[in-house]
Amino acid sequence: MLTGLRNLLCSSLALSLVVAPALRAQQTNTAPIPSQIALAHTIFLTNLGADSNFPGSADDSYNALYASLKSWGRYQLVGSADQADLVFQLRSRAPITSVNGVDGDVNSYSSPVFQLTIVDPRTSLTLWTINSPVNLSGKEKDRSKWFALAVADLTSRIKVMDGQALTAAETAQLTEVPPSHGKRNGLILVGVFGGLAVGGGLLLYHEYNANKPQTPYDLTCAGNSFFCTH
Repeated sequence: MLTGLRNLLCSSLALSLVVAPALRAQQTNTAPIPSQIALAHTIFLTNLGADSNFPGSADDSYNALYASLKSWGRYQLVGSADQADLVFQLRSRAPITSVNGVDGDVNSYSSPVFQLTIVDPRTSLTLWTINSPVNLSGKEKDRSKWFALAVADLTSRIKVMDGQALTAAETAQLTEVPPSHGKRNGLILVGVFGGLAVGGGLLLYHEYNANKPQTPYDLTCAGNSFFCTH
């Protein structure tokens, strides 16, 4: 009886020594969101401007995000940093992410994003940064649609940061892009493979000319070019 109880206690202790570290590792696997974000009720939204190649104006980005946050209702938007629990700094960026060229013509492609930096106004410490893609394409009406979607996606990413679950529609919108973006990527691939094919063909042509047997006419031309016509 005592032996069985002792064995049971030993087994329980051994199990706790194995399970406890695993549970602690699982619980600490995800870093926590700064507490200032979770406890915030008021925010002050600022406009840090836009890159010169951003496909839209900084004011349009600022006004659209302000309206989206106000519609969401999670935070109260205030008029100064002194009144705010958090400062949301919006920057409309367009970093160049790829460059290619043929025969001296160089093309660069940018990947526009809304960059939202969240700052604690009391310490001026940056707590979080969100980069949300801005995919615009088509005529003015279509571009307005995709711009509105980009603003909605930024708001969705703020919701995720805040721990709020997204609707099925909001989740689907995060991966939605204009059709032309897929076509552009396809054209880039076609261009790359086309260039490889042309380059390979030229290489084979030159190798063939370099290695083919020379006729007496070729030998005469090599030594006395004025005998030959081209």
